[in-house]
Amino acid sequence: MSKLWKRLTSEEFQQIFDKGCFVSGKSMVLCISDNQNVPSVGFTLKKSKRTIVARNYLKRKLKEAFLMVQFFLPVQWHIVLIGNDSILSMSIEQISEEIVFLSDIYKRKFLEHTIQTANH
Repeated sequence: MSKLWKRLTSEEFQQIFDKGCFVSGKSMVLCISDNQNVPSVGFTLKKSKRTIVARNYLKRKLKEAFLMVQFFLPVQWHIVLIGNDSILSMSIEQISEEIVFLSDIYKRKFLEHTIQTANH
């Protein structure tokens, strides 16, 4: 499967955390910033005591799940996926479904915000 999205730099991570919108699910948090020209994605994990092997395995699961759904997400987004330990027991398909679910929540929130600001 080809990659459409570029990887975020550490400076871009910080910018997205500062101005992005957070959407929480049971196994991850999506931090999304839109109005960008090049779609970008970053992967990180919540702080916890894990081995490097476990952290790499969890990040790899997030990356694989994201690659399955990347074509369903708007290309003007910068996205940071922040996983927690519960993704360890989830399949790649379940993680992918949660990414799509959380992105739909963001779309609804963003659309409501856009409509409210346009009316005022």
